[in-house]
Amino acid sequence: MAAESRIALPGTHRTNWPGGTFAEPLTSQRDVAVTAWLHPKRGNELDLASALDLAKTPIEQRRYALRKSLAQQSGSDEDAAKTFRAFCERMGLHVEESHWRSMVVSGPLDRLADAFGATVAVFVDANGNRFRHRSSALHVPSDIAPLLRGVFGLHQWPRSQKLGALQRHATPLSASQVAQRYAFPDGDGSGQTIGVVQFRGEFKGNDFDRCVQSQGVTAEHPIVKRVDDAAVQHEITTTKDLEAALDVQIIAALAPRARIVIYEAPDDERGFLDAIRTAIFDDDLRPSILSISYGWPEQLWTPAVLSVLDDLFAAASLLGISVFCSSGDHGAEVDDAKKPHVVAPASSPFVHACGGTVLPEDGGSSESAWSGSGGGFSAHFEAPAWQPAPAGLGRGVPDFAAQVVPGYTVYLDGTELAIGGTSAVAPVYAALTARINQRAGISAGLTTPLLYASASMAFRDVTSGANGYFNAGSGWDPCTGLGVPIGTGIEAVLRGDGS
Repeated sequence: MAAESRIALPGTHRTNWPGGTFAEPLTSQRDVAVTAWLHPKRGNELDLASALDLAKTPIEQRRYALRKSLAQQSGSDEDAAKTFRAFCERMGLHVEESHWRSMVVSGPLDRLADAFGATVAVFVDANGNRFRHRSSALHVPSDIAPLLRGVFGLHQWPRSQKLGALQRHATPLSASQVAQRYAFPDGDGSGQTIGVVQFRGEFKGNDFDRCVQSQGVTAEHPIVKRVDDAAVQHEITTTKDLEAALDVQIIAALAPRARIVIYEAPDDERGFLDAIRTAIFDDDLRPSILSISYGWPEQLWTPAVLSVLDDLFAAASLLGISVFCSSGDHGAEVDDAKKPHVVAPASSPFVHACGGTVLPEDGGSSESAWSGSGGGFSAHFEAPAWQPAPAGLGRGVPDFAAQVVPGYTVYLDGTELAIGGTSAVAPVYAALTARINQRAGISAGLTTPLLYASASMAFRDVTSGANGYFNAGSGWDPCTGLGVPIGTGIEAVLRGDGS
């Protein structure tokens, strides 16, 4: 590390990855890129109060910000950016490009670790996967610390495992059955653009075609937009490929005329932030809906990254972009202290968190909470004013739910599957919102304040089942949220007809 005095960068401390153990010290000198996030210029902070007030307004009365204008008004300070560039040059690093509040910095891996005072080593997880692990906090000079929120890309997530043999274990609902069950309003998503954030999942056109043909619809292939030089093809089929398939196939089956844009990024914190930032500020393709079927428990993120995520989603709200995130597939997981936790980014109050239910075997209307439905209370975000969370607890997850058992029709490597999990629910709500946007002629944006205020009109309550720690019950609960959708009721509420 350079001889100059360093201080710990607030919010960047990271503990060891669960199940990960030290394998060897970092010795690599190969060039890599990281993304540094800077604080906004004083006075250029996002107007969170306006974002929340906007979300309480019927959608046809809303006036959203423009992407270019918001980016200019809320970006980083030019003087701070110059100071940070000079620091990078002094450390022998190169600033490649800048976007909104972030700057891409490249250089030898060991020099990057030295420049930002990072403790980095090679770890191995319980499955034998080797990955680059950053622990402790970042340390930077005292004149740089007030400018910098975090540096992302030094730490990696363990890779996904290879998928085993594929076969269908249940009879999934067809798209028409889903639309009928949840009273989707008429529409096909025409004129709407839905962004899908994916990480190392390969889009397979043949599987996409098989799925939409089996559903009796036609749909254009998604546009694939690479972020951070992400690989879009690989030899081994993993769980990420299954995620990639279900996201776009479910959306296309329910909103076949919507344009789908895949923001393909590396599966690490840097890729996560950069993909969301790219989608939100994409002034060419302009998605009005964003579906995210990924997440990690809050304690596995640093406070710095959770703060950046929340700013990105607040910006999305101001721009009229609806963000749907899966709430997790492991129930109310408990940490080492036996306390339940929730998954981020679903825990941000500026997104719509999506849980899961189980259909009755007799095909009736009553659904129960899925045991794997992620839910609980955030340890990082406060409960928003519109959410009836118990006093003293944080933002409650999820906001609402939909069936994950028996699941949805998805094809992977030519095999028809019945796929569930809350990863499948986010694209269901994305497709429903595309139909509503199409009919209203405006983007819905953040909808939770309106929906919580008129929940009985917009959702069927789910009062049975549990997720391992919490029980479903009357009204909102941390298993299924407000319940399962009544699509036409949601549309009425958002357009100002709720009562």
